[in-house]
Amino acid sequence: RVPPPSRFIIQPSMVSRTAEVASYLACFGAYYFLVRLSMRFRWHTLTGPLGAFCRAFIGHDAPAGARSDSGKGGIRGGAPAETFRQRTGMLIFCIAGIQISYLCWGVMQERIMTRTYEGLREGGGTEPERFRSSKFLVFANRLAALLVAHLASRREPEPAAPAPPFRYSYCATSNVLSSVCQYEALKYVSFPTQVLAKSCKMVPTMVMGYVVSRRGYPLLDWLVAFAVTAGVVTFKLHEAEDAGAAGKAAGGQQMGAELAGYVLIVGYMAFDSFTSNWQEALFREYSPSPVRMMRQVNLFSSSFAFLGLLLTAEAFTVPAFLARHPDCAVHVLLMSACSAVGQLFIFFTIKRFGALVFATINTVRTMFSVLLSYAVFGHDINSGEALGILLVFASLAFQVYSKWRRQAKSGAVDSGSQKKMA
Repeated sequence: RVPPPSRFIIQPSMVSRTAEVASYLACFGAYYFLVRLSMRFRWHTLTGPLGAFCRAFIGHDAPAGARSDSGKGGIRGGAPAETFRQRTGMLIFCIAGIQISYLCWGVMQERIMTRTYEGLREGGGTEPERFRSSKFLVFANRLAALLVAHLASRREPEPAAPAPPFRYSYCATSNVLSSVCQYEALKYVSFPTQVLAKSCKMVPTMVMGYVVSRRGYPLLDWLVAFAVTAGVVTFKLHEAEDAGAAGKAAGGQQMGAELAGYVLIVGYMAFDSFTSNWQEALFREYSPSPVRMMRQVNLFSSSFAFLGLLLTAEAFTVPAFLARHPDCAVHVLLMSACSAVGQLFIFFTIKRFGALVFATINTVRTMFSVLLSYAVFGHDINSGEALGILLVFASLAFQVYSKWRRQAKSGAVDSGSQKKMA
């Protein structure tokens, strides 16, 4: 008699995902355990190698009074007031930098994670392979950004009251986790579905802004955020091609694969929203330069990712894959370069304009990335998708127009009060 099949079968993919999670827990947990020990026993005051390591990579949390002067300038660090034209020009510059960098980055991301690479077999012929190490992509992107930030920060003076290094590790951890969720989601859902999460990120960014900084937002910002989300949902519901093919390519059942992809997308939204709001809180409290923020965050991100590569042996298997597929290595280099340049614009935008403005720019960018994906990979756009795009851009245009009117009224009030005083 044949025994009935088991209802629960351990798949190789489940084992690999468990090892992936265990590697992150080991890296992050070991560092934060070291932080607690250093704070408890004041290792940063030691004179030996342990003390030097703790001062460089952990630091110590200064009393509130010792760092109050460093944050007086708020996010803009006490810079002189700008005119509306100067601020608008700077905002346009940031928008252009983010759009160009991350549109190219998105094309490379989709090519690497969703397409196969032809490689030579040992016995002759070719064999298609997929690049599957999301952790290596995180490491390559963060390492390139670290090198760029280090070169850019060499001429900057050290701040009088810098933030303790361990304060940067929190947003670095969430940055690594959001990136991994983003890349892993492409194994289960289509690229437009993954982009949907980025476009709907305004709402969780505002929620996380209240949780992290107790920051309130006007009703108009909430309405625009929900209108943008509705436009992107409309775009997705009328998508010409189903996302199920990407789920089947993951090797599991279509429904279960898509569910895993949606869980990863939710994880991306939560971690990424925390990252931008934590960085904004650091800018407000310590006023670091954007380049210094970029250097410190990527120092921890690249370190955590590299330790994870060692624990899962991907530090040895991925170079072998790139040696078999040189075109993939070129794509990874291009993707890392675009990510490094884009991060400079992201940190500068968050410092000057805040996390919500960055989320708005990022929403527009993700819509453009969908259009570029459709153009590059030969997809068509139907009327429903066009309606969703129109709703998104109309909502954002109304937000800009409303803020312009509020600023114009504020300027008129200020000039009127000055005349009365005269």
